[in-house]
Amino acid sequence: MHVDPAVENLARPCRSARLIWIGVALAIIVVGFAGVDRWFYEQVSLRLNDETRPVGRDFHALTRPFWETVRLVTASIWAAVVLAVVGAVLDPRRTARYLLALAAVGVVGLAANVLQGAIGRLRPSQAESHLAFKPPLTELLSKETVCFPSGEATLAFAIAATATSFLPRWRWAFFAAATLGALARLVNGAHYPSDVAAGALLGALAAPWLLQRLTPLERYAVRRGPA
Repeated sequence: MHVDPAVENLARPCRSARLIWIGVALAIIVVGFAGVDRWFYEQVSLRLNDETRPVGRDFHALTRPFWETVRLVTASIWAAVVLAVVGAVLDPRRTARYLLALAAVGVVGLAANVLQGAIGRLRPSQAESHLAFKPPLTELLSKETVCFPSGEATLAFAIAATATSFLPRWRWAFFAAATLGALARLVNGAHYPSDVAAGALLGALAAPWLLQRLTPLERYAVRRGPA
């Protein structure tokens, strides 16, 4: 199969960047579990959200609307729905692929939620140790107190990775937006850094893989469509 040289040249640095990014994410998980997670929560997240201190109160009041908007725009299933609908409207011939991308994002996001409940790691505000866990599988139906991996970080990076498959030249913008969405979970103290890194890895790697597995369904839909 012939590969466009321009596309091949574009892909080369991306492979290296991808490996570096995976290495950094894994390192964050390792050092996080080694103790950095709790330090970050106590020295950064709590200080930014301590409304008894002037700095914390001002930061919380001024930036909360921004971070909530970031979460909605970059790290929610609704963001994926909007992108799929816009893509289908602008390029009707690829509607099936946009719907499959939405399905891939949704399945990976659901997997993150199941993993949260299955692993049972307690949220920073729920325990004094970053190594506190509930018994495995006990939080599958109620995930309010568990956090690993971050569901929103998973969604954010799943959206970025699938969007990149449609517009590869915009990959840096997509992943910058995903990083901002994941960062919101650290700023408000809902997650440890390792939670977010694990979610980012899951979303960025699993969503494109699943979309590729679903590609035969796109061909089937095209064959079944109107002539």
